[in-house]
Amino acid sequence: MSETDDILLQMRGLRIEGQAEDEWQEIVHGVDLTLHRGEVLGLIGESGAGKSTIGLAAMGYARDGCRISGGEIIFDGINLTTASATQKRKLRGSRIAYVAQSAAAAFNPAHRLIEQ
Repeated sequence: MSETDDILLQMRGLRIEGQAEDEWQEIVHGVDLTLHRGEVLGLIGESGAGKSTIGLAAMGYARDGCRISGGEIIFDGINLTTASATQKRKLRGSRIAYVAQSAAAAFNPAHRLIEQ
């Protein structure tokens, strides 16, 4: 298996826009990410930093009021930015899923991250 075959998820230049009233504004700017089979990735950041937005985009999904405006999201060789809604629905829940943060398991901002 080549290194390219080993890539499960890749984001290249991901851009996401959010709608404020009648105007779209870029809220995620050029995210690049490569995740190989067997790797685990956690997104850590302040509230409102875009962790959930990026996590949902990994499935080719944008929440209400948002849209994927640029870049590529490739999951196991399937380009989710050009895949049909039917193709994406078949993948979600069977091959790829989003696991939301549990408030009870969240990091405590009063302690250093390395201590938690």
